[in-house]
Amino acid sequence: MTPMPAEAPAAAGGPQSLPFSDAASCKLWLEQVLHSSVTDCHGALFHAVGQLPRSPLRPAVKLESLELMRETVALVQFEHARRCRGKPVPLDAGERAVWESVVALWQAMAAAYESLIADMAGAAPELAGAAPLVCQRALRYTGLAMAEHGRAYHAVTGALWRQLHRLYVFAESAGIATTEVGDAVGRFEPATSCAATYVRALLAQQAQPDALTLQQMGCVEHWLDRWERLVEVSPQPPPASAIPALAVDLTSSKGIGFAKDMPATGVRHLHLEALARTLRHAAVALKQGRTPAELGLGDLPADACEKLLLLLNIQWCAAGTGRLDERTPSGIRVMIFPSIRSIHYHLTGRPFRQPGGAGQGEPVTLTQRSEAMETWLVVNRSVSGFLGLSRDPRTATRVSHSQLLGLQAPATKNLYLGIVQRLVVDEDGGIWAGMRLVPGIPQPAAARVADIATADPDAVKFDRALLLPEDSPRRIPTSIILQPGWYQVNRILDLHTGPAQKIRLRMVLDAGPNFERAGYAVIGS
Repeated sequence: MTPMPAEAPAAAGGPQSLPFSDAASCKLWLEQVLHSSVTDCHGALFHAVGQLPRSPLRPAVKLESLELMRETVALVQFEHARRCRGKPVPLDAGERAVWESVVALWQAMAAAYESLIADMAGAAPELAGAAPLVCQRALRYTGLAMAEHGRAYHAVTGALWRQLHRLYVFAESAGIATTEVGDAVGRFEPATSCAATYVRALLAQQAQPDALTLQQMGCVEHWLDRWERLVEVSPQPPPASAIPALAVDLTSSKGIGFAKDMPATGVRHLHLEALARTLRHAAVALKQGRTPAELGLGDLPADACEKLLLLLNIQWCAAGTGRLDERTPSGIRVMIFPSIRSIHYHLTGRPFRQPGGAGQGEPVTLTQRSEAMETWLVVNRSVSGFLGLSRDPRTATRVSHSQLLGLQAPATKNLYLGIVQRLVVDEDGGIWAGMRLVPGIPQPAAARVADIATADPDAVKFDRALLLPEDSPRRIPTSIILQPGWYQVNRILDLHTGPAQKIRLRMVLDAGPNFERAGYAVIGS
């Protein structure tokens, strides 16, 4: 479930509860509040921002105070949000409380700036000259609230979409949509406008954050600093093309869609030609040997950067036409095994034992048993993957992006492995996970680092591993799935599947928060 739009906190003790009375005292207060803990500082900022719209301060002082608070808000939000960004879903109670408070402060900032738009039409017509800046700030903080949903793998609410569209409609009607303003807070390129900030929010969501890692989301945010002004928002459609045109319905509760599906009025078309050229040129430059850093694309490895550019080109400029497999509806239920431990336990049917050891294996924990009992619904499937759904509020399985899962339909004996490629919690609390199937039937094994010199007895113990056969059609070698942190190129492992073997790890094929998958070669027994 997603938080309700933030409301300003109720005034405690009336206007005097605002901790400052003008811009100078606001600056002093901000210096003092930074000496408190992150949690206390966050609460103080939320209280002050929420009080501003109803305070008796002159609108010009409110605007100046909000501008002074922006750097501090950005810093505190970043530190506070570390506790919830990228965490497995469903969030636990503490993580959820932090996430809701982070979203609430972004929304409170947007509401405070939007309240100044109303002041311009009433008590403060002198603020009209600041209208482009005020509206851009309200759009920016609305976009940040939306982005915070993505970083926690939650769907953006319809209320946030309506707020974003409403603010852009005001900018258009006031004739200020393309007026340039400066915004250096949390950005590498300060020059922007209301239209560019609106485009930024649209494109950030069209990039499908449910399919991105936190690092990839950060790259997209960085790149949009430079690319947001390449897209024109217009009532007129772009030139005819083989690629379906994209547009946005300003009266809707959602983002970008196909122009052909839009109503006759209230639609704005996206002219993406300049952005498409930029993406193509960047991809070509990478293939020619230039580094991402040289192209202003950050410090991603070149291959990862190229893959992300391709994904963005598909989502932004090719109307999401990258899917190769036909998906068919399904309604089967599958058992979910969320860790190597639970997968191994299910495959062997017994507690893990050290190879060659005598006596009983490890005691089976309650967690292992419960992990082996949870069921999800497969909504649709293709040759390469599944879309799974869990609507049980009591779900014990917390799922991360890129996590390895075991899946088994009750009517079949074989267990399959999948890697979570898409992850989102909808507004009703349902967890949707798109999984890419790993070809082959996994086999249980035990592995340890060979010839390790240590006095720590635990370091020389075997641990659970999974083996996958060679996939010749896809040119994927025989591989082993290990606990995270085990892989090192050319590392030698003792492998036990019955007869003892030694293997040499050769390359990483996949990795996620709960596993590493590596190709290997047998070097002896």
